[in-house]
Amino acid sequence: MTTDNDHAARHEAAQARFGYAVAARLTEAGERLAPDIEARLAQARSLALARHRQARARPALNWLGRGGTAVLGTGPADGSPWRVRLGLALALPTLLFGLYALQHFQQERFVHRIADIDTALLLDDLPPQAYTDPGFRNYLREGSA
Repeated sequence: MTTDNDHAARHEAAQARFGYAVAARLTEAGERLAPDIEARLAQARSLALARHRQARARPALNWLGRGGTAVLGTGPADGSPWRVRLGLALALPTLLFGLYALQHFQQERFVHRIADIDTALLLDDLPPQAYTDPGFRNYLREGSA
């Protein structure tokens, strides 16, 4: 009986063999390239490496500061420290307002549900005293059984 780990190991080994076979074929084909194609490939590789080095040299959060739309960032174009402090100072009141609005909305929904139940009771043909009568409760229990 084979386990999932055996299947996974076989799958990884097959992938590794396939990768080595593809690499060998590419190496063989690369040795037979025309000189002008080799030159273009070398130029494309050096351009790709230069772009990679530039992207790696930039701080990760630097792009957030473009256009003045974000507060976070580490580059000099992000603005002065007072903008960062202002953003942090506005974050807490915004969060508190959001929590208050959420609580208020939930409370309004609860009140509306209770009001709907009260309206249904008052508009029903039975008087409200019938719901408190013990015999009526027994009648409801027997009727639902």
